Order: sequence, then structure tokens, then C-alpha cells
Amino acid sequence: TAKGNGAIGGTSVTTNQVVDTGEVEIANNGTFTITADGKWTVTAYMYDRSGRTTAVSSNLVFTRDTVAPTISSITKTASTTTTINVSVSASEEFSGWATGGGYTYYLNNASKSTTTANTYQYTGLADFGRYTLKVVVKDKAGNTNEKSITAATTTVKNFAYTGNVQSITIPTAGKYKLEVWGAQGGTAFENSSQVHGGNGGYSVGYISLNSGVTLYIFVGGQGGTLNGGYNGGGTGTQESGTRRGGGGGGATDIRINSTSLYARVIVAGGGGGGGYSNLLNNGMIGGGLGGGTTGGTTTTTGCTRFASGGTQTGGGVGGLWNSYNAGANGTFGTGGNAGSGTNAGGGGGGWYGGGGGSWSRRWWRGRLCINVKLIQAIRLCVRISILFI
Repeated sequence: TAKGNGAIGGTSVTTNQVVDTGEVEIANNGTFTITADGKWTVTAYMYDRSGRTTAVSSNLVFTRDTVAPTISSITKTASTTTTINVSVSASEEFSGWATGGGYTYYLNNASKSTTTANTYQYTGLADFGRYTLKVVVKDKAGNTNEKSITAATTTVKNFAYTGNVQSITIPTAGKYKLEVWGAQGGTAFENSSQVHGGNGGYSVGYISLNSGVTLYIFVGGQGGTLNGGYNGGGTGTQESGTRRGGGGGGATDIRINSTSLYARVIVAGGGGGGGYSNLLNNGMIGGGLGGGTTGGTTTTTGCTRFASGGTQTGGGVGGLWNSYNAGANGTFGTGGNAGSGTNAGGGGGGWYGGGGGSWSRRWWRGRLCINVKLIQAIRLCVRISILFI
């Protein structure tokens, strides 16, 4: 049966045509051609001058196949930090798969295995690595086809708060999405009353990175009662044993190839610490929210100078009421401390930190800034995502 159009000797054939050419006469040492795909049986006869058969060869059975196998898909089915599993959907309808295995799997153009299986696990890969995975299929006639995909061991890396710098070395060049969440400011207390500090901010950005680049991750810590949070939160202060301001929340940032503050490429500011007020009915003032290219400014009244948010070019100004101790101004990367003896909240960390609060018979909360926008929820983490573009 012919598997394609062509000719057997001088006889034309078409696909799926059952062919028996009968005898095809050729000269001694002559040839005839078969140009149609199919499985063919050829038998040679020799005759004498009288037409009697003098010799008959054994059957020569062979397959002519010029059509490559088809590949519908190669799909990533599972992965870990060091492995990727793939499955291949392919078909070969005529001569069959190559002896010894019709599937050859490649990793970034390097051959890894030839097998009869249509599934394969790549091992020994880098965490967060991105790879080109290719399969080449081959039939017995030597026809081949190939298909490839780009896949990663893991496509998202999250970093939770640890209180220490963390790092990751980028294994594969590409474009990455960076997301950072600043920490919440600390809670202020007065006897049994309490108020939470301001929420941290959120920043998102996109960056192209080369392989081998090291990212240093600083996840900001939530401000405590008095203590500023890790990575730039200013300290709160205490007037008495029952009146304590909250520390500013730490900023969260990512730095490239260095732990210097000047190596930061994205920052989310921490919230300002809460503070006590004996002029408000509930006796408390919440810490300032982080957000915007300039941190928010306090909205309460009765203050000689409001504690202001940091900006992209300078720290926030510390709060002040009359001649009482002023809160410290924010500085590059650090929120200002609250004025001493005032029960006020510390400023949150940021690109530039927010100003610390001051006693005013209201306790002015610290402020801060971040790079992109404000959110109303605390999420202490960093997320790095691979973008397949």
C-alpha cells in the first residue's frame, strides 16, 4: 500500500493505493526507481531465452518513508526548585519510532537523554532558573521533528521577614517583576487602651537582570512598642510606665550587588508608629500610613508643626508642639525618632524616612514614603517573579 504519491518503476501510484506492479523488466545490472512512500516487497526473477525461470531471489522487504513524525505539544507538567518534568504528545504512523528511542531531550541545546518514553524529568537545575527545553522525535527512516518551550523551576520567589538581609543570585538573564511590602508601625499603649501604627506601603516595578546579579532583600520589620522596626523604623518614646509610643515600621527594599542604601532599586516604606493623646476621647492617635512618592502628613490639629512624610529627595520633618521636644527629622533610609519623653510614634523607614512625632498633648505619629502607591493592608514580604516575554 502506497503511503504517498509517486511511482514504482514506470507505474504511477497515489496515497493509500494498493499496488502490485507485476513484472518490471530491466536490463542486466539495470535499475528501477521507487518514489512513493510505502512498505514494499521486491522479488527478482531470472529467465532464459526460452522464457523459463532459472532463478528467483528471496523477497526484499523495505519501507520508504519521507514524512517526519508530528509533535502536537511539549508541556511542563511539574517542577521543584531543581527539577522540571515535561510530557510530549507526538505521533508516528508509518515506519515506527527509531530503534533505541524516538525521543531525544535537550536542555539549552545540550542533549540530555534519548529514550522511548514521551515523558522526561530534567534534574540538577538551578532554583529560579529559566531554561529552553527541547525534544527531537525521530522515526526508523531517520525523519525528525522538534519542538521547544521555555520553562522555569520556580517562577515566583517570596521572602518573608527574618530580621536579617537575604539574597538571591539570578541564574538566568531576563525580565523580572519586583514587589515589596513595607512593615506596619508599632502599637501605642496607655493603660488598657491601644492603637495600631500605620500600615506599610506597596511598590511594584519591572527590571531586566543579567545572570549572576545578586539581589539583596531587606524585608522590613513591624515596629514594636517603642522599638523601631528592622530596616529604618524610628523609635517611639515613653512619658510614663503606662504611656508608650509605637516604633516606626521598617521599609522593605531590594538592592543590586551591594547592601548599600544607595544600591536600592525599589522601596516600600513602613508605617508610622502610634502615639498617645490625652485630648482625644479615646486617648490615642494611630500611626501614619505609608504611601505615595511623598508620605502622608498628619491630619490632627493643635500642633505647632506636623510630622511630615519623607519625599524622594529628603526626610520628613519631625513634629513639634510649642517648646516640647521635637521629633527628629527622617533621613536617607531611616525614620526619625519621636521627641524624648513624649509618648509619640517613630517615623517609618523609606527611601527617605518620615519625621518622628512630638508631645503636644497629642502624640504625633511618624510618617514615611514609598516609591509607588498606598495600600491599606500589612504584608511583610518581597516577591520576585520571572516574566516570560
